[in-house]
Amino acid sequence: MKISTEIKEQWGGEELITIHDHETASWIIIAIHTLRNGRAAGGLRMKKYNTPDEAIIDALNLSEAMTYKFAMCNMQWGGAKAVICLTRALEKIERERLLLRFGDILKNLDGRYYVGPDVGTTSDDMDIVYTTGKPYVFSRTVGAGGAGSSAIPTALGVYAGIKTTCKFLFGTDQLAGRTVFIQGLGSVGLYLQKLLLQDNANILYTETNQELIDFISAQAQNTQFVPPDKVYETACDIFSPCAQGAVLNVHSIQQLKCKGVAGAANNQLNEAEDADRLKQRGILYAPDYVVNLGGAMGITSIEAEGLSEGESLKNVQSTIAETLEEIYITAKEADTNTVAAAMKIAKKRLGYAPVS
Repeated sequence: MKISTEIKEQWGGEELITIHDHETASWIIIAIHTLRNGRAAGGLRMKKYNTPDEAIIDALNLSEAMTYKFAMCNMQWGGAKAVICLTRALEKIERERLLLRFGDILKNLDGRYYVGPDVGTTSDDMDIVYTTGKPYVFSRTVGAGGAGSSAIPTALGVYAGIKTTCKFLFGTDQLAGRTVFIQGLGSVGLYLQKLLLQDNANILYTETNQELIDFISAQAQNTQFVPPDKVYETACDIFSPCAQGAVLNVHSIQQLKCKGVAGAANNQLNEAEDADRLKQRGILYAPDYVVNLGGAMGITSIEAEGLSEGESLKNVQSTIAETLEEIYITAKEADTNTVAAAMKIAKKRLGYAPVS
């Protein structure tokens, strides 16, 4: 691993831990960006990367986004992220043992880092991590005493973000007749689709899982599949990235035929300049770490702060709507892009200016 000092300084975080897991040849990476009240939180991502260095950079970026995410919802938590960089597919028992070893590492951090699920991990996995890492584990299954999956609060937050974006663009948050393009129908995208259909929106979507495509084609009305190679050139009102990050770049932005972007995916911009490119094209961008904060906010407020599920979900939607409206107004008044406006608000709430 050869992450440069310059990259680490640019990140500006508190602590970076890298451990090679010899049994699986995987790398365990924990990036703690900011400690507030001596603690930070963020999900565990488990997937293959082209290189371990790529996994570290992902962890750094995601941990920083978590800091701003908690700042945006005025929660006194710092941002962190864990990544397990796989080199091969693991057998069930290998995977469980790896998660148990991760739990040991978590336990040794003594409360500086609390973990939940992310891409490649589930609430069932959190049950395993809890065995060795308790009590520093969020979003275990309901049967094991946790709040369960973060998919519903995340989707509700994205739904609130889409409605707020439409209100700013079109003068009303009513979605009837609006066309929303969902890129990726995983657990969040599927629930988001359900919410939008209840409001009589028209849904376009792209997905690579053929079994899921066939199921949706047979079940859902006002829903149309678009091949992955036609995504960015397809007209819609709101484009909602809900799969991988870095989908908004110098090439895709030029192809977009939408008025706004609001989705669940992390790190949607390929580079910082993409925020200006969207502004120049007249596309209103809802910063991803605001729109998708529902999962972190919802689960953490239930498990760490004692809110009921109903109170938590209500707070998720109102917080995202109010914060996005503030961002949009700030960006318009300052004639700047929405990411710059969001960062200004986040840094003010943090009380200091993390390196960005």
